[in-house]
Amino acid sequence: MNRRAPFIVALLTTAFFSFTAAAEPLIFTDVTGVEVKLPAMPQRIITLPNPAAATLIALDGSAQKLAGMNEGSKRAFKSGMMAVMFPDALEISSDIVAESGGWMPNVESIAALKPDLIIQWGGRGDEIIEPLKALDLPVALMKGGGNDGSEALARDNMRMAAEITGQTEKLKALFAWRDKVIAEIETGLKNHPVDKAPRILHLRSAKSKLTATGEKSYQNVFIELVGGENVAKGLGVQAEVNVEQILAWDPDMIILSAAETDAGLEAVYDHPLLSQLRAAKEQRVYKTPNGGYVWDSASHESPFTWMWLANLARPDAFSFDLREEVKKGFVLLYNYELEDEQIDTILRLDMNNQTHGYAMFARK
Repeated sequence: MNRRAPFIVALLTTAFFSFTAAAEPLIFTDVTGVEVKLPAMPQRIITLPNPAAATLIALDGSAQKLAGMNEGSKRAFKSGMMAVMFPDALEISSDIVAESGGWMPNVESIAALKPDLIIQWGGRGDEIIEPLKALDLPVALMKGGGNDGSEALARDNMRMAAEITGQTEKLKALFAWRDKVIAEIETGLKNHPVDKAPRILHLRSAKSKLTATGEKSYQNVFIELVGGENVAKGLGVQAEVNVEQILAWDPDMIILSAAETDAGLEAVYDHPLLSQLRAAKEQRVYKTPNGGYVWDSASHESPFTWMWLANLARPDAFSFDLREEVKKGFVLLYNYELEDEQIDTILRLDMNNQTHGYAMFARK
């Protein structure tokens, strides 16, 4: 079934105006404040930052302008809804990072893709930027959680993506959505004060090593937004921790990253020591959902994360109809109408269905 059939006329209209805009010069400011000048709207974009590929597709409604993306982005696509909504995205080259790993670009592969714009991380050292500039190709920089993750920074990354795709009107709708959800959460917390905030631990990795996200991460933003306390505050962006430290924290809730695709709840429940934590005994260990992108990363889908976590952390204050919110949100973001089975998959009902409070997300 073509889930986008009602939107064909709108998409054709958008395509017409996009063609017109593509012929005009584009001048925009990247997230580090540098002005970037292009002879026309870019049609072959390479994105090294992980969230950028999904954000560009969501804003543009197509994967056609992506010429290359990080392998981490492709893994997220394969494990989430992007592979279903935009199957052609799986054919996009992901051989753009050097074998040394990190964010060092593979300049030979990038040059071969003939991009007209390259998006790279800023604020993480000139050594990952200079090789790209040496190609004499336009480079625009985003900034991530390593630069004090914040909602303002997340929006600035989205702003740049909207400007280079000509989707500033859609961006306004996405920002209005974010503002609405934030206002609803703030009102809920104000109307339902508590003496003690739920103590929450977010683990970016929980299998091969234990990595907790601290106060300079975007994960801290959504933990505090819903009235929680980040037990790993003081670690900066993130840090590897040992079992003894987690036992000392003894959090009320543990959130496992959706990006670590091979780590399930067994990482805690089957561990001889972590299984003794309060969160484990009370069945409050949750695997983060994965929609068009992983929900525990700063992205265009973040309002879903806020509502999901608000319901779980403060059920006394919040009862978002998350299934309906996800259904409406996917139309707004992707012009895509989800089936109930797909919502089940996004919310990871198969993995989380026995956890405390998760029955609220089941089909009615």
